[in-house]
Amino acid sequence: MKIAFAGGGTAGHLMVGLSTAEEIRSRFNEAEIIFFGTDKEFEKRCVEQRGFRFRRMHAKKWGKSFKHLFTFIIATCIGVIESLIALRKFNPDIVVGLGGYASFAPIIAAKLLSIPSVLLEQNVIPGKANRFLAKWVDEVYCHWRGSLKWFNKAKVVRVTGTPIRKDILYSQRCRSAEKFGLSSSKKTILVTGGSQGAQAINEVILRCLPKLEPLSSELQIIHCTGEYGYEAAKAAYKQTDINAFVCSFLDDMGAAFSMTDIIICRAGATTIAEITAIGIPAILIPYPHAADNHQYWNAMELASNGGGYLLQQIDLTPEKIIELITDLFNNKEKYDRMKTFNKGMGMPNAATKVVDNICRVIGFKGTQFALILG
Repeated sequence: MKIAFAGGGTAGHLMVGLSTAEEIRSRFNEAEIIFFGTDKEFEKRCVEQRGFRFRRMHAKKWGKSFKHLFTFIIATCIGVIESLIALRKFNPDIVVGLGGYASFAPIIAAKLLSIPSVLLEQNVIPGKANRFLAKWVDEVYCHWRGSLKWFNKAKVVRVTGTPIRKDILYSQRCRSAEKFGLSSSKKTILVTGGSQGAQAINEVILRCLPKLEPLSSELQIIHCTGEYGYEAAKAAYKQTDINAFVCSFLDDMGAAFSMTDIIICRAGATTIAEITAIGIPAILIPYPHAADNHQYWNAMELASNGGGYLLQQIDLTPEKIIELITDLFNNKEKYDRMKTFNKGMGMPNAATKVVDNICRVIGFKGTQFALILG
């Protein structure tokens, strides 16, 4: 079996591909899997750490200015040529598009070579790449029913959920506590801005620390800052009595989630898929500059169904964060209800559904896979 995944650029897209690839490998030991991604170093590192092959492809974001558009067109043309050569050599049974600008060239190349292809879409409002490519592929697999209306030109659209890593579901709190040097009995807040961090979230959380310090006997924090906020956060926590694990990037999010009682985070689709799969009450702060404001609509889906709070960045203050944290920890009935509603929206078996559909598309009897990131 040979499969190619196209996409990446952010950890969200990448982790969806890795989760799907791991499900394939768990079923078919002889499957051949390759990821075509961007020049971001973390993609190569994450893919190769999990034992998959990785290849960089030319890809640039689709910008609004003429200069950006011209750069995108040139990079895509080079990427299509690279993809044609790579796909002819690898000869996959299917190409799986993960969304984002890096999926353009491999999906187009797959169409030109008459190789079956599918798309995975995690957001309520699909990205431009997937909306454009939907008519070129055999099937589209999305997380939200609200996404269906955006794919009216697609041949087939199925609601499967977003594949998540198995460690998200099966990590154990006691073992994770040892890994982070934290207590398994204290209430734990996870703060993360995604793979690239979020300066606004980092800054407001650090301003919250003096007001959270009186709760240090019963509260601890895991804070993933991103590359640029790490040193400042590390220094700030050292000045408090709050027990905390601070990192710039965390590969083992399953361990972090197994510890988490409340998460404060952006509203990326993969993050929401992960926290709903296990039921973590969330304070969601959508990235205000996301394309089509898609993070706001992701957060709205969760908040409107009682699974979390939606807090716009313009309203982000230490006082509001403290108010929401205190409200959840002091109101067990509300906390338990939010946890139940949150988990009720989860689709923990999404990877199984996606791979079932991939096998059906290629008529699997003994196939090969290639994953393209972007």
